[in-house]
Amino acid sequence: MREAMKVLAALLLILAIDPAFAQSDHDAQRRSQHPMPPPERRMSWEDRERLREQVRNGNMTRDEARERWREQHERRRTEPGPGRFSPEQREQLRRDVQEANRDLEKR
Repeated sequence: MREAMKVLAALLLILAIDPAFAQSDHDAQRRSQHPMPPPERRMSWEDRERLREQVRNGNMTRDEARERWREQHERRRTEPGPGRFSPEQREQLRRDVQEANRDLEKR
């Protein structure tokens, strides 16, 4: 009887500890993931699907598809687009925000 109680206590302890281990493992996985880039830098669903189809049909290898994606990604990163400012525009925007904050403090 005493041996059965020990086994039962061990099982209960394992069940009580297991969710804590699972939670800490999940947190570590979440922290290791990269944040998603802003929408203007993401490849559209249609573009990704087109690349997948080309790989499936044998028109290009996975490495070629990855290289094409990287090229498009770099191009989008360097091209001016919505939400992108030149260094001069950023500096002007920063000054405007500081000025607006000063005006708010005066009110």
